Amino acid sequence: MANIISSKIADLIVRFPPFDKLEKEELNKLSEEAEVLYFKAGETVFKQKEKAQPFIFFLKEGQVLLRETDGQEKKLVDICDEGELFGVRAMLTGNPYVFEAYCEEESLVYAFPLSIFKPIVDANNQVSLFFAAGLASGQKGAPQHTISSHNYRNTGSDLLSWQKPLNEFKESLILINSSASIQSASQKMTTHSANCAVITDEKQRAVGIITDTDLRVKVVSTALSVQESVSKIMSTDLVTKEKGLPLAEYIISMMKHNIKHLIITEKEKVIGIFSQETLFSQLRSNPFAIIYSLESSENVEQLCYHRNKVDQFLQYYLEQNIKTSVVSQLITTINDSLIKRAIQLAISDMESEKYYKPKVAFAFISLGSEGREEQLLRTDQDNAIIFENVDAAAINYTREYFTQLGRKVNKILFESGFDYCPADMMAGNPNWCLTLSEWKNRFSGWIHSPEKEALLMSTIFFDYRYIYGKQKLTKELDQFLQKEISSNKIFLNFLAKNATKNPAPLSFFKNLIVERSGKHEKEFDLKARAMMPLTDIARVLCLEAGNVNNKNTIERYLFLAENDNSRKELYMQAAQAYEFLSQFRAIEGMRNQDSGRFIPINEITKFDRQLLRNSFEPIYDLQQMIELRFQLNYFS
Repeated sequence: MANIISSKIADLIVRFPPFDKLEKEELNKLSEEAEVLYFKAGETVFKQKEKAQPFIFFLKEGQVLLRETDGQEKKLVDICDEGELFGVRAMLTGNPYVFEAYCEEESLVYAFPLSIFKPIVDANNQVSLFFAAGLASGQKGAPQHTISSHNYRNTGSDLLSWQKPLNEFKESLILINSSASIQSASQKMTTHSANCAVITDEKQRAVGIITDTDLRVKVVSTALSVQESVSKIMSTDLVTKEKGLPLAEYIISMMKHNIKHLIITEKEKVIGIFSQETLFSQLRSNPFAIIYSLESSENVEQLCYHRNKVDQFLQYYLEQNIKTSVVSQLITTINDSLIKRAIQLAISDMESEKYYKPKVAFAFISLGSEGREEQLLRTDQDNAIIFENVDAAAINYTREYFTQLGRKVNKILFESGFDYCPADMMAGNPNWCLTLSEWKNRFSGWIHSPEKEALLMSTIFFDYRYIYGKQKLTKELDQFLQKEISSNKIFLNFLAKNATKNPAPLSFFKNLIVERSGKHEKEFDLKARAMMPLTDIARVLCLEAGNVNNKNTIERYLFLAENDNSRKELYMQAAQAYEFLSQFRAIEGMRNQDSGRFIPINEITKFDRQLLRNSFEPIYDLQQMIELRFQLNYFS
């Protein structure tokens, strides 16, 4: 009978992650040792602050609520459905339970002994990454240091829903055919008390949108006839998303495109609309409020005040294990809003100081981690300015104006918590405030003469990203860079050699290699030994493929995986590893109140060290691959 029960357990759990990553022998061993527990509705599997039991729990049937006691109130944190694990945080840390596991209904639970389960996790890279990324439902806390969420209750547990598919839209959807008149459209909106309507073609595909503002500004103020077609006033610059994506996907899209309405489709057919108002009802601590506050800040003091609010949310986002890639996009969008407003304030300041503003277009660009959209913590600045080509008579004053502008922006960002770049790679440095032609000459010089300094500059400046101004300047630079590299392939060999210069993360005996002297003696350099190799390799491989547009490391690996099926698994592993390392570094940085670059090895657990080791595996494989691919033995 015992064999029959264990066999049924194995057959069931193998359908759910992370058990689908286990070998058959591991599944059988785990199932044979499992305890089957029955709970009545109203009973608890464990209580908050109770000493951790030597089990991790799997919900076979029923429903378990994870609740946190706050004074006399029990707050719902998450809901565990059938097929989900809970008790994860206690398993990873050995600390008491952070939440109470309350059975909302009759529940059947499998309890797997940690003495069997933990060694499997330690030995299986894919299972380790599963828990490290926080994909297990229930106690999603970060595995590294059990960062307590008690100080962040006010940010709202509603953020836990960020990764859950959003299929229902409470907002009323008004569809109007593009041939309808403005009058009939207005009447329909009034009847349904709607402030917007989607304009569709005969197949109910979105072709435009009108709002109350359009009716006031484009009709009333201009005395346009209401008998005109609604197509005369509709906005056609639409952003659409498919139904069923996580809430985070919709939020990021609206923030990136700076729009108030997002159209939801199903196979191109309009089925819903998602607005800022809906977003405000979904999230109490919403990023739109921060961005709006930044964009409307009247001075530097207000700008700094609103940017500082972000820090109280970042830790909460990470500890709830919202995907790091989503969090970095969120922080990037907020930082971009900060930079844009800083530029506007700086321009206004220069006008008040009677600086003559040249009629020359410019683009402000971010470099490095901010350019790659990977900056989670506030680190030092890396930025530059591109301005249009001007004649010799105007070049000195024009450069002086934009250099002064850059310095003012750099000062505002410094006051907002972003340190000055130690190497002075900032827009306020005349060396990095150049015309488009000068930037092309710099890029060409680095590519044609790939000396040590040129390669260093390439790794920093080739990860540029447009922030403000005339985007056409950066697009023209993109085209130039792509053409230069395609006609000078030998440069990639030197760049590949540079990507392998950092020492291996592990010693021959699989120990983390730490710094031998200096301020960070006996600490592990996470950036130089693990993250930079992944970043540098992704860059050189994408440039080789002719892709100069993808700057984000994870996106680069996803692009490579999509276009090289023979190495797809390796590239996917690299993307997962980089995401984990980014999260690890951010949590370390918040814990130690620094950049998170240097890790005190003696302060992290054996399990954390194992997670780090596992994430290094793609680095070795990628380094070996590019050594052969670019014949690096021939390059000194």
